[in-house]
Amino acid sequence: MIKSLVSFNKKYKHMGFSLIEAAIALVVIGVISMATLQVYNSANYYKNQTLANKWLLETQENLVQFAQMNYRLPCPDTDLDGYENCGGSVKTGLLPFYTLGLTVSSQIGSVTSGHQNIIYGVYRNAGIDADLTVLAERTGNSIGDANYQTIDDFKKALSNASLVTTVVNSQPYITGDDETTGAENCATNLVAHGAFWLASSSGQDANEDDNPFDGVNTNLRNDGSGSNCFSAPTKRQNAGYVDRVSGLAFSELLGLL
Repeated sequence: MIKSLVSFNKKYKHMGFSLIEAAIALVVIGVISMATLQVYNSANYYKNQTLANKWLLETQENLVQFAQMNYRLPCPDTDLDGYENCGGSVKTGLLPFYTLGLTVSSQIGSVTSGHQNIIYGVYRNAGIDADLTVLAERTGNSIGDANYQTIDDFKKALSNASLVTTVVNSQPYITGDDETTGAENCATNLVAHGAFWLASSSGQDANEDDNPFDGVNTNLRNDGSGSNCFSAPTKRQNAGYVDRVSGLAFSELLGLL
């Protein structure tokens, strides 16, 4: 009888897991789970970046089309309804996506993304007749003339703006990228104005501060009350910064018209 029990134990003791074997199995499962999560996060990141680039490209194309048809650029949206607000001289705010004929995009995770979450900054310098949101006669034509308030007048405004060599913080501007254009510093390194600048959060809050925008873009406000300073389009992304910024210089927009 004793011999039979010993034989029984020997036969079945290998059917279970020892503590060492169980620990090894858990480690393997953990490694596989971590690798799967990293693949998922990586795929999700690239998906968000692709969408952000798509939104910015569509927005830029629609801004150019708007200028070609209206001989000016739209004002920012400061009451968050998707339509431009031209009262006053606010230069930075939410993209007026409905004014541009763009649609509302979807939610990504906990961050509202798409055209309705792009910050838009436009050059408005009335002092040198270069408020790019205003349709005005700038080429000497009179009311009733065929060339009164045409695309040539908008081109003149862009030309006036391009002559300004000093970058000031009262107009939308980009700062450095911490590399080729110097330090990223909105106070001491004002790099360039443009006809317009666009900032997209890419649908991710990389620095986890409950603001969808990262870096110096966190100081932008969709109601126009924030900074005029945008991150450089050439700034490298990192663990705390995944925004996308784009825009057109005065000469670039002039060439597209």
